[in-house]
Amino acid sequence: MKRTFWIIVIIGVAIRIFLSLTTFHSDMLVFELAGKLVASGNILNLYDFTSNSAVFNYPPAIYLFHGLFNYLFNILGLSQITQLNLNLLLLKLPYFIFDFLIGVILFKLFDSPKKSLLAFTLWIFNPISLYATYMMGQFDIIPTFFIILSIYFAIKGKLERAALALGGGIAFKLFPVFLVIPLIVLSKNSLDRLKLLILATLPYLLLTLPYLSSSSFRATALFANQSSKSLYAVIPVSGGESIILFPAVLLLFYFIIWSFQHKTEIWRLYSIPLLLFFIFTHFHPQWLIWITPLLILGLTSTGFRSLPLYILIFISWFFSLFFFDPSLTIGIFSPLVPALNNTPSIWMILGINVDYNLSRSLIQTIFVSSAIYLIYQYFPRKTDV
Repeated sequence: MKRTFWIIVIIGVAIRIFLSLTTFHSDMLVFELAGKLVASGNILNLYDFTSNSAVFNYPPAIYLFHGLFNYLFNILGLSQITQLNLNLLLLKLPYFIFDFLIGVILFKLFDSPKKSLLAFTLWIFNPISLYATYMMGQFDIIPTFFIILSIYFAIKGKLERAALALGGGIAFKLFPVFLVIPLIVLSKNSLDRLKLLILATLPYLLLTLPYLSSSSFRATALFANQSSKSLYAVIPVSGGESIILFPAVLLLFYFIIWSFQHKTEIWRLYSIPLLLFFIFTHFHPQWLIWITPLLILGLTSTGFRSLPLYILIFISWFFSLFFFDPSLTIGIFSPLVPALNNTPSIWMILGINVDYNLSRSLIQTIFVSSAIYLIYQYFPRKTDV
């Protein structure tokens, strides 16, 4: 078992290093710039440096995080490296920590050694995480880590630590806020629920308060346009009124679990709000990593029951990549082949005339049907113990 574990780790590290060295997406440049600004002392005035080419539209935590590592790299003399591939590795290197910690937590969540190793292996080699973290260079791995850490503490009965962990995720990206209610319903005491609510929001409040006086922060990060993507799906009621589907269904779910008196597994309660989000949102490719560890938990816990649903979710995600900018697919390998930097879409290369809107709609339909059935399977029932 130990030998197999370490073989998986070594292969996993090798894959991550290779992808880090050979892939690039332009969104990474914003994190590189922010890291340099913070490391040079521009901490509280960071958002005042925004421009058309570099907009800091995330909470401060991720920029402070990159600033810390940039400062450490300066001390070690690594910031003087000008070779592109090594710079790409340095930018993605800090994510290794959270990535492998997720695998370790998944390993610890199962009593069966076989299931532990299976969950760890599925995480190490899952293409969604590899793509989002080591090809795109996005930081969604960090809030995802805090979600799985919150699940770990909740299972151990340490709800206060679970709330703080969830707060750590919210500090980096706002989406874990959807999971606060599923966590606090585990406590039956109103005072304890209030305490958990405070702990879950405290990290975000402490990190954002120093920036509230910045108009740039309020315009680009506090009320970022990306935050409203989940509000697009509506049912028109009149010319000027609509029912916004995601918050409506999410609130219904909250009402149900708030009054539900039977125990259920916390990973199920966390999965449902995220699946609802993806059902009603045109999401970015890297966002699916948020729920990937939870899907692995579901797949492993049920002995690969409903495997076709998980496969359909992955297939729909994979094909959706080819309906975004080519820099997210072919162009992402430009460090290997510089000519790919301005490559056209794969459809133009193949000479295929594709209806983008219809194709995206069909792909999302496949995803939604699979996600709805998973929600049905995950939904708490009286038979849950």
